[in-house]
Amino acid sequence: MNTIFLFAFLSFLSLSTSTLAQVQFTQRLEVETEWSDDDFFVLPRENGMVAFRMKSETSYGSKNIFQYVVGDFQLRADSPRQIKLDGFYELEGFDLDEDLLYVLFNKGSQYDSEKAIFEINLENQTMQELELNSILEMELQDFLVFNKHAVFMGKYDYRPVIQIFDILSKEVITVPGLFEKDAKILQMRKDPELNVFDVVISSRDFYKKKIVSIVTFDTKGNKLREVKIDDLGDPSMEIVEGLLTSSHQYKQALIGPYGLRKKEAYQGLYFTKINEFGEYENKFYTVSDFENFFNYLPDKARERKLRRVERNLNRGKQIPIRNVVVTREINASDGYYLVYNDHFISSSSRYIPRDGMYASNFYRLNPMMGGYGGLYNPLWIDPRFRSSQVSNQYKYLAAQFILFDEEGNIIWDNTLNLDNDSKTRPVKYGEISFNGRNLFYMYLDEEMLMLSQIKDGEVVIENEPFELELIDENERIADTKESTLQLLWWYDDYYLLSGKQRIRYQGEDGQAKSREVNFFTKIKVDDFI
Repeated sequence: MNTIFLFAFLSFLSLSTSTLAQVQFTQRLEVETEWSDDDFFVLPRENGMVAFRMKSETSYGSKNIFQYVVGDFQLRADSPRQIKLDGFYELEGFDLDEDLLYVLFNKGSQYDSEKAIFEINLENQTMQELELNSILEMELQDFLVFNKHAVFMGKYDYRPVIQIFDILSKEVITVPGLFEKDAKILQMRKDPELNVFDVVISSRDFYKKKIVSIVTFDTKGNKLREVKIDDLGDPSMEIVEGLLTSSHQYKQALIGPYGLRKKEAYQGLYFTKINEFGEYENKFYTVSDFENFFNYLPDKARERKLRRVERNLNRGKQIPIRNVVVTREINASDGYYLVYNDHFISSSSRYIPRDGMYASNFYRLNPMMGGYGGLYNPLWIDPRFRSSQVSNQYKYLAAQFILFDEEGNIIWDNTLNLDNDSKTRPVKYGEISFNGRNLFYMYLDEEMLMLSQIKDGEVVIENEPFELELIDENERIADTKESTLQLLWWYDDYYLLSGKQRIRYQGEDGQAKSREVNFFTKIKVDDFI
């Protein structure tokens, strides 16, 4: 009996040790800070990462210093660099183009400001300031830079507008054909290799029929291609929103939720395949096409749902999705598309952000931009959410993952439970790492890291908790400022966690001491099988 007990205990201990080893805190970078200082914006780059923020020289002074730190993949970095700013500068946007960091500012006074761009070479640390005198006073929604061209997208007189600033010639071009009353830009994405950018636009015709167009422009503002997705095969259906993938052999896909006209009911997911000639083909999927759609529910509740779906199918009835579906990310590789959707419930009787990533406050929160949960800059907050009186709650039900081939066939699908967690804004919930077989999904739950793994479509672990750790075993975390924590997928099976902490340690004199830091920690996730 004792032998059996000992064997069981050793097996449990071995399993626990193995589980704990699956999340490893490998490297850490710290920057001295004050608890009240601004948080860093953290951006992955080809050779590592860059983080930047505005700060003041004194505790109560104006934020007149732009500070940035550049680290490699081992988080080795020189001391933070600082650029002192004369006068009023308000950070409004940013983008990376290889080794160049572009930061957009409002400059001048709060009442009479102009725009300026800092172009910072992250390799040789040189900087030049570019003044902008001809950019419209638009309500800026996005700012992209590639191949020495800056693209500004926003609203002017309640209509969409895009302007291109040639950094070398200083010429400003207004892109034609977009300034329509009922048009909305759902997405803008750059393609530096082809030297073009795509714009996904939603508009309605005279009969209020919704038309989604994908327009490709060059850096001179010339329209190179337009794909109008106006035939869905059923006049009662319409595209809600979606994400456009990068170009693979001049082919692309637009993927997202679809619903019913004049209603809030979500019906499922669509997959629009676009070839090199601009011809498209639609595929539509309902709940019945996703074998594991209800996997996030407890066993009995899932069985009831599946029986209801089967009854509706037998009666020829549609099966609507009662909660909100938002496509957060598409991982496109080797002709396959991994799609990540968030499913949540809005406390509002009518879910407002129903027209693209800018309305759902997602675009500036994608994996290449990090998660800036505490920021309220107009660039990434939809104007409908700026009122302090808005207090909607969003209850997150599940994260859904679907792997498609390039023809839109479902390879596998699965769903992870998000435990009805509530947020005040409809932000992207977690971060994914995917190598073709292994999918890791990680998110922050207060001061805990939660990790799930799906391998070849099968759930290996779900919501396994891990505490935050330090690299130096002689130090202790005295306090973590939860609101500052940001998690993003970095590369391969590595994530990057950042935020503010108070660290307790022993000084050379043997006395207990503490320091306040902004930390950046590299985290590796391993296969559980």
